[in-house]
Amino acid sequence: MAPWRIRATMDEIDVARRYAGHPTIFSVRLHHGGQFTKFPGRKYIKGKQNYVDLLDIDTFSIHDIDEIMEELGHIDSDETLLYYHFLRPFGDLDFGLFALGSDQDVHHLGTYVANHKLIDVYIEHGKTNLHTYSMSPNPSKVKIVEIKEPPACSKQLFLEWNDSPIEHESVPDLTEVENDSHLDKEPSLVDHIEFEMNVENEDDYDGSGHNNGSGNDEFDDDSESEDSDFFIDEDNLIHDVDVDMKDFHMNIDKDVEWVGGSSESNVPEDTQQGDLEVINTEVLLSGSSSDEANDGKRRKTIRAIQRAYENDAALVSEPFYIFQTFSSSKDFKTQVKLHSIRTRREIQLEKNDKNRVRFVCKGTIPNLATNEEEKCPWVIYCSKWKRDIDWMVKTYTKEHRCLQTRKVKACDYKFLSEHIVQVIETNPKIPIRALREQLQREYQMDISHMKTFRAKQQALKHVQGDYASQYRLLRDYVLEVQARNPDTTVKIDVESEANPTVETRTFRRIYVCIGALKRGFAAGRRDFLGLDGAFVKGPYPGQVLSAVALDGNNGIYPLAYAVVESETLNSWTWFLSNLGDDLGLGTNSNFTFMSDRQKGLLPAIATLFPCAEHRYCLRHIHENMKKNLRGKVFKDLLWECATTSNVQHFHQAMEKLKKLNNDAYEWLKQIPPQSWARSHFTGRAHCDALTNNLCEAFNSKIEDGRDAPIINCIEFIREYIMKKIVKVDKEIQKVVGPLTPTATTILDKIKSKAEQYVATFCGAGKYQVAGPWQDQCIVDVGQQSCTCKRWELIGIPCKHGVAAILDMGRNDKDVGIPESFVHLCYWLSTWKEMYSFKVSPINGRSMWEKSAIPTTLLPPKHRVPIGRPKKKRTISIVEKEDFVRGNTASRAHRSVTCTKCNNVGHNARTCKGQRPIVGGGGGQSQVKGKGKGKATT
Repeated sequence: MAPWRIRATMDEIDVARRYAGHPTIFSVRLHHGGQFTKFPGRKYIKGKQNYVDLLDIDTFSIHDIDEIMEELGHIDSDETLLYYHFLRPFGDLDFGLFALGSDQDVHHLGTYVANHKLIDVYIEHGKTNLHTYSMSPNPSKVKIVEIKEPPACSKQLFLEWNDSPIEHESVPDLTEVENDSHLDKEPSLVDHIEFEMNVENEDDYDGSGHNNGSGNDEFDDDSESEDSDFFIDEDNLIHDVDVDMKDFHMNIDKDVEWVGGSSESNVPEDTQQGDLEVINTEVLLSGSSSDEANDGKRRKTIRAIQRAYENDAALVSEPFYIFQTFSSSKDFKTQVKLHSIRTRREIQLEKNDKNRVRFVCKGTIPNLATNEEEKCPWVIYCSKWKRDIDWMVKTYTKEHRCLQTRKVKACDYKFLSEHIVQVIETNPKIPIRALREQLQREYQMDISHMKTFRAKQQALKHVQGDYASQYRLLRDYVLEVQARNPDTTVKIDVESEANPTVETRTFRRIYVCIGALKRGFAAGRRDFLGLDGAFVKGPYPGQVLSAVALDGNNGIYPLAYAVVESETLNSWTWFLSNLGDDLGLGTNSNFTFMSDRQKGLLPAIATLFPCAEHRYCLRHIHENMKKNLRGKVFKDLLWECATTSNVQHFHQAMEKLKKLNNDAYEWLKQIPPQSWARSHFTGRAHCDALTNNLCEAFNSKIEDGRDAPIINCIEFIREYIMKKIVKVDKEIQKVVGPLTPTATTILDKIKSKAEQYVATFCGAGKYQVAGPWQDQCIVDVGQQSCTCKRWELIGIPCKHGVAAILDMGRNDKDVGIPESFVHLCYWLSTWKEMYSFKVSPINGRSMWEKSAIPTTLLPPKHRVPIGRPKKKRTISIVEKEDFVRGNTASRAHRSVTCTKCNNVGHNARTCKGQRPIVGGGGGQSQVKGKGKGKATT
């Protein structure tokens, strides 16, 4: 009894699972009772399908198929003719069918059984329309003879030639083979395709492998042939859906091909519906010529051969195949380079000229018996025709017999940089060590630290742009920004050139103030700006100068920014001069600036805006104070002096500091109180800020952009401002009430404190307001002022003023709610108007207008400072004292005094007996002398 079984249905997914541990067991999907349609687009129609399982390739033979067909009722006599074909896995019926008529064919089938457990077998009845059995260059001269009792198989077909056998010839005029030799190989699937196309009619065959007649061959009509001169736009392919279009008549140009074939197909009607292939409407057919018309059959044959090899290469995942085409030798070399890296083989370029490229594998095969090494047989050769531009693979030996290596020359830093671009885009600050480990794990190769560093630098250059080249595009970027954002001021300053005819100029600095920010700042009704600078990193270091305002919600509102060479009097004067022109400031303008007392900024403001109020950041004053005067008590007294809102309390706080330490009092007295004490501030800015935190916050936001090239740096700031305005505008839409959220919170706290005060009306709109701790002030509601000066400073009624306003309301006076006495800069309508001016987006680099300025910008001159470059920033005094290590305060950065010699820098345990300091503690030091451990004092 046969071990196999015939089934009507089978779970195809379950087949692979059940046979996973049995490499020789397989199943067959048997297609019988039907017939094949014509090539191309061959199908098996009008047939049935059964499954046969439990077949063993070690014992399988053609007799088994005969018995299966006899059981299915297809063999009723010895005269029955049946033709067996099997389909190669993942192949199609045009190129994937192979004969199954001998033991050699069964052996061919066995090569696929280990990895593919379900094989398709097709049966033809009576006669065959395929050439899988004959592989003949002249089918008309072939006589099919049936051997009834063969020694090894049944119903095996053999070929008998009436004339002398025709030797298989290559086609030398189709390709230029290396060394002008023909393809030396046995007839294969490619030969079968070539002959099936060119020898359809006996009268058209001239015995040399060429079809000279027109005939009725289905490939002879150029209007329906598959031309290799198509240019396909891969980004605009239209994929057709399954729609019944048989009643539609479309006027098609005669030179445009319908990929599905002719409309007058010989396929039966029941198979035409639903068999339409995808129509590509983005195909451009190149212009025809007389040479192309004469070479029509040659191009058709080559294309068919290419399709066969593509099908063959796809099954085994091969990167190359014979007749594979490349647009240039560079593309071919790139593919070989990728193959070298993926297979970890050292592939070397052996021949390279304008028409030929040849690669060989330099790996060796060790022979332990002879103690010699053999060369790897892998080789690939690609060339192009003299009258064509495409390169074609002519020779390819795909077998690698050498050992893999972990050092491949093709895996250089340029290759790695192209493959880590996405990683660098996601995480530009990825450490070199982590990136190196990732690359070694991915490619299984030894990659050095320096190669990884160079690859990262190259990838960063690709992501961020080249530092030097961006200066040449800077003027184009400026034109784009000004075109999309009206009333935008951008000024570029260059180094002075002695020779005006020179076509290059050296960049020095750039200033940017977007028009929407100007209008938004004016709508904010708050004449207050913070000024600060931050370092620019990269090969061309410099400084980013910024002017940042405050909105009604005490949020930062960047107004202008510039990239300069350094913070100097010249650069700050240039920046403030441009800023004054944009804001309409003059020498008599009453404006308020806040800064950290940067180098060159103080004299620049004093020169350009002598009437302006210039405040100093209290945090930096405290840092300077801590150099000689440390301790929390000094910090608290400094804060008390700065936060008092009237002059009397300020003098009282200064007297406390004088009693504690006269040196501290004298040092602080040298700084004008108008620059750091609220009691001496004017109320023009409606802001009592003591620190320059608004600029520090802005610098932290643009930190990632400060190490980028010049255009990326400026664009990073512009895009940040653009996004910020939109985000704040969304938050504004959620706010309900007359004031901004911050102003509402401040006023609510003041209202709660005002409940403890009693207001006494004194006439003429004045009130005497008294509260706890002997706090008593005079409030003038009409003038919106108070002797505590808080109302004038911030523009929000103080606790004394709110008490007076509430008393007026209790006495039936129509004065309104306390919110109506708040300055307009804190109103929600003002905040909304300030952010109604949006920064417009800009186009990409390819759409920028070219600048008409004839000169070209060059990068600034790089000035290398003296000494070794610092890798760590200077730690401030505040950070030193606040340094915590673990759960304890660290003693790092603190000086130690020796109790023996009274010197600084060591303790008594490590004292070397230095000379004592006169008047020091103890005044003695021990010096070891000669003798038995005695010491001399």
